[in-house]
Amino acid sequence: MGEFFKIDMHISVLLAGGIIALLAAVVPVLLRKKYLSAPIIYLLIGGLAYVAALPLDVKPLEHLSAIEYITEFVVLVALANTGLRIKEPFKWKTWKHAARLLAIAMPVTIAAAALLGWWAIGLAPATALLFGALISPTDPVLASELQTSEPGEEDRSQIKLGLTAEAGINDGLAFPFTYLAIHAAQKGLDYKEWIGSWLLYDFFIKIAVGVAVGLFTGWALFKLVLLLSNGSSSTLNKVSQGILSVALLLLPYGVSEIVGGYGFMAVFFAACIFSRYEEHQPQVTSLHDFNEELERFVVAVIFIATGFFIALRHNVLFDTYILLTALALVLIVRPAAGYVSYIGSELKPFQKFVLSFYGIRGIGSIYYLSYALNAADFENPEKLIDITAAVIFFSVLIHGITARMVQKRISRSEHATT
Repeated sequence: MGEFFKIDMHISVLLAGGIIALLAAVVPVLLRKKYLSAPIIYLLIGGLAYVAALPLDVKPLEHLSAIEYITEFVVLVALANTGLRIKEPFKWKTWKHAARLLAIAMPVTIAAAALLGWWAIGLAPATALLFGALISPTDPVLASELQTSEPGEEDRSQIKLGLTAEAGINDGLAFPFTYLAIHAAQKGLDYKEWIGSWLLYDFFIKIAVGVAVGLFTGWALFKLVLLLSNGSSSTLNKVSQGILSVALLLLPYGVSEIVGGYGFMAVFFAACIFSRYEEHQPQVTSLHDFNEELERFVVAVIFIATGFFIALRHNVLFDTYILLTALALVLIVRPAAGYVSYIGSELKPFQKFVLSFYGIRGIGSIYYLSYALNAADFENPEKLIDITAAVIFFSVLIHGITARMVQKRISRSEHATT
């Protein structure tokens, strides 16, 4: 009988992949009318997987490269999807609410998180700065109920549009601050020696190059597809949307990274180029649909793994300082920073609340964590991993459970004003 029940690691991984693919297909459908988000279920499944595999001793610091590459791909898929959702990406009305979050709430959140990491958790200064940077981006994947309308549909909610636009940009904007922490870890806290080059190169030049490459590659890719189809809609429909969507992810990212720009910025703006061509909306919708299917699978993988890790380090959630710091970041720091951003705006109190409260933390934070720890030696890496996991756990839980209720309130208020 032993020959019929051999446990082979390769086969086990393939079997696990099949099970996760099935979950990614079924879970979002089952939760359509429930007050739970799919990532919450994946976290629970990851916890159960840990219970079933108690003898295993998983050490994230030994798998940072794998974590970095997987989460990098997830963020790329999510950013492309976010860009494809935004209907008028080059008009100020699209960005007027997100701009306040990017210019005010994001740096305030970085500073407050770094201060809490240093003061409450005891992180070294450079590590605390990294914590502030990696916890700042709003995740473009989670709480999809609060993203703007699907391609081909009108942007009915300014609240959702603001959150979607913010999530599309600040995943790239977190990179300069991550590099700021890396410089502090490598070169010391005497910033006078390196702050100028960081500001010029890592902030202004790399952002500008990423945006420029994204706009150019998006335009060139779109024009190439049109050229091959000779402008014929029937021929255009035959272009493989799946392969095209992969090109939309990898080409802007690769070119931007080679020439010294931020690839995340490039992917988002390349997707925005596609979304602005309303006359080819069916093709844009197909691109989005393929990316969404891909996104569901990789999100399931990441959050099951995150649930496994949180269960492995469950004692972290009983650490008073980590618990209070994580809750403070989710319930106080981001909401307060966001609300301050909208002082003097024409938004109603409920709109300000939603835009401020739903700064969801997730996969982007895991990516920046693994990227920075691979790039430099930081003090207290285990403690940094613990507090980051705790923040993601509470963000997924709190935002995931409340998002559906807020979505219904948004729908009612919009219906009342139409």
